[in-house]
Amino acid sequence: MTDTHKGRRRPGENRRRLVEAGLIEFGLYGYHGTSTGRIAARADVPQPHLYASFSSKRALMLACVADVVERLFALPEVSDASREDVLLLMQAIAVLPDPEVGSEISPLLQELSAVYAEDDFSALTQRGVRELLGSTSVHISAEVD
Repeated sequence: MTDTHKGRRRPGENRRRLVEAGLIEFGLYGYHGTSTGRIAARADVPQPHLYASFSSKRALMLACVADVVERLFALPEVSDASREDVLLLMQAIAVLPDPEVGSEISPLLQELSAVYAEDDFSALTQRGVRELLGSTSVHISAEVD
């Protein structure tokens, strides 16, 4: 008989897993196209635990954008940004007009654009556009394998 009991996770591990899953889901499907159920499943965290870590999908999205901004600040070169980070940055830009999250995302993106030279920020967003234009279901599934 095998033991199927999972060990307890360390404090904050569910939150970290949810942010990582949110980065992928929001990056691929956008704010409105992503469900908390899909994020919880990707994180291997029961959906009720998502709401123990974040008060809402909005709060999780804001945590994901803040995480991406911090990671982009820490990069030695903008070109070192991961695909997930670039895609989430593009989703964050896309939801700026949304009254539910835009006003809270805007200062994070303004801070990011102020830190990077204009050419670097432009290169980052151009890469995001190329990623979005090149994202097909065949392309995405090939990367997952």
